[in-house]
Amino acid sequence: MDIKTIRPAYEDERGSIWDFLTNENIQHVGYLKTIKGSIRGKHFHKEQNQYTMVFHGKIKLVTKNLLEKDAPKEEVILNKMDIVFHPAFHYHSIEALEDSECLIFTSKARTQSSYEDDTFRVEDIDHFELKKGANN
Repeated sequence: MDIKTIRPAYEDERGSIWDFLTNENIQHVGYLKTIKGSIRGKHFHKEQNQYTMVFHGKIKLVTKNLLEKDAPKEEVILNKMDIVFHPAFHYHSIEALEDSECLIFTSKARTQSSYEDDTFRVEDIDHFELKKGANN
């Protein structure tokens, strides 16, 4: 998992310009507000790619590459202005370690059918295994 901390692309006496993503297929940008102790996500997508960027606060991110049979579960702490990429077939969940706000950038629009049809919930990632043939 590659974590990138976003820094200003340009600063002067008037303020700063921040570039979050460049040359990406983004169909939706969402704002996620999460109360300390809450857990969100706990799912993966078969088609959609997603970026999660912490705008304010601190979160614990749990990810796992479901295409690799023995891939380890990864846990990292993301702080303000950290961004991470979640490719398709990568489980992801976040736990707010303090009241937090995130920007979510996705490659599919978040319309009722397109988002939910490509969202596969996983309650227990420690014991979950992708079924044979499920990656098509």
